[in-house]
Amino acid sequence: MKVANLQGFLRSLSEPLESAGAKAVAQEVQRVTECLQAFRDQSLKEFADFLIKAEEYARTGVLASAGRSRTRPAAAPSVEEAAQRVLALYERAADPDLQYGTIDAEMKALDKALNKDQAVAVAKQVGITKSLGTKKAALQEIRRKIEERKESFERIQFRPNALAPSGNTNG
Repeated sequence: MKVANLQGFLRSLSEPLESAGAKAVAQEVQRVTECLQAFRDQSLKEFADFLIKAEEYARTGVLASAGRSRTRPAAAPSVEEAAQRVLALYERAADPDLQYGTIDAEMKALDKALNKDQAVAVAKQVGITKSLGTKKAALQEIRRKIEERKESFERIQFRPNALAPSGNTNG
């Protein structure tokens, strides 16, 4: 089966969705159909493989190479770029959709891309003042910082009035 067949199926869904009053959903389905045009000649397996690679790249910034060789970033990030990636991940830690697996993947990508001096420099740039003697220690502190933010955010999500304004609670 080709992506073109999937496009046809999605097109056929668009009209009934719109007739049922789901105009916004119908428009989204139509947009997906249009975006698939560039892949119309691929098999569904080829397209699924592409989606897996695209998701990995979006998550880790690492482009998987062809064949079975190890994946490597296109170019090793500078200390500043790596620090920006860490800070972006730190900011995303408050997002409930961020999974620990994503944090793991980002940390593995940094581990592969940075040497000891770079890892220590990145840790300093993201506000870690602790003395770090090894690459492993630097990456552990970066991970700790991100995971602590995520855990802190998760804790307040389960407190009933955690974000309610303080004041008189008597009705």
